[in-house]
Amino acid sequence: MPTITESDFATQVKSSNFKNAYFIYGEEKYLVGHYTRLLTDKILPGRCNNSFNLQNFSSSDLDIDALNSAVEALPLMAPFKCVRIFDLNLEKEPLDTVKKLKEIIADIPETTVLIISFPNLNLDLKRSSRFSSFVKFFEKYGEILNLQALSKPKLQRQIIKWAEKLSCKLCEKNAQLIIDKCGNNLLVLKNDIEKLCAYANGAEITSQIIDEIVVCNFEANVFELTKAIMAKNCDRAFEILDILLFKKEEPIAVLSVMASNYIDMYRVNAALQSGRSIQDVAEIFDYKRKMFRLESAQAQLRYNANLKKSLRVCIDLLTKTDVMLKSSRMDPKILLEKLIVKLILC
Repeated sequence: MPTITESDFATQVKSSNFKNAYFIYGEEKYLVGHYTRLLTDKILPGRCNNSFNLQNFSSSDLDIDALNSAVEALPLMAPFKCVRIFDLNLEKEPLDTVKKLKEIIADIPETTVLIISFPNLNLDLKRSSRFSSFVKFFEKYGEILNLQALSKPKLQRQIIKWAEKLSCKLCEKNAQLIIDKCGNNLLVLKNDIEKLCAYANGAEITSQIIDEIVVCNFEANVFELTKAIMAKNCDRAFEILDILLFKKEEPIAVLSVMASNYIDMYRVNAALQSGRSIQDVAEIFDYKRKMFRLESAQAQLRYNANLKKSLRVCIDLLTKTDVMLKSSRMDPKILLEKLIVKLILC
């Protein structure tokens, strides 16, 4: 499915060479919101941005007749009018509403720019025939911008750039440390960069400052738990487990993330033994922009030679514990502690 690139989109916005319709969605919700605002501000700069020239709609209260009137109306003392629809849930909209919406899109006046943006709603075009069909139709009349999660190098560059704008220095190593602790959600990363810069007060953001200020997200904590197990550090593994359970994290969710780490390693190991690469694994198992998981798995296998021989046993232990967590009345903490000991002894 052809889509416009971020570079082409930026060129259109910069040159004010707007299309009459935009469909902005994707995995990275921060970028969806950012590009929607960027486009809106360029269409309606300064005094042009008023309640008449900018009208917003959402799926929860979509009045198709009011939308049609908004799209058809001429701008007031401005070259364009901007109409935005947020989180349009086509699965819940009546078929006659969707039909009318397509008619509106097919006949947008030259003075109107329609933006359909998804800052919160997640789309799966492969599973939703209605969305897939709508996007295919939309291609004929407007631009489609699909914003996926950034790769690790791009994430590093982005948060370093944010730190520089706030007059703080951040090296690549410490940028990666922040990503390891926070994950790859740009909204979370931006919030933590702002906190770190406020604390650093114009100085360099060091690893010590990061350790003091940044709180690990759930997946990062479980990843640290897995690393402690592989390092045979029982005390550290129990300490992290206590932290997770103190935060009221679900034991089944903890086990699920642990299992995903071991499955990543199993897949990488199987690929390498077969003369394949981690890029092949990413393509076969659809890791998309999550190559960092496979890179981490490869690094763990490199430093834990004995682990390769015990991966099947470890996955079997994880599977049995999962069954017990879901079917027995034993204390989940005890089950997870027993699992940790068994995994360390593998």
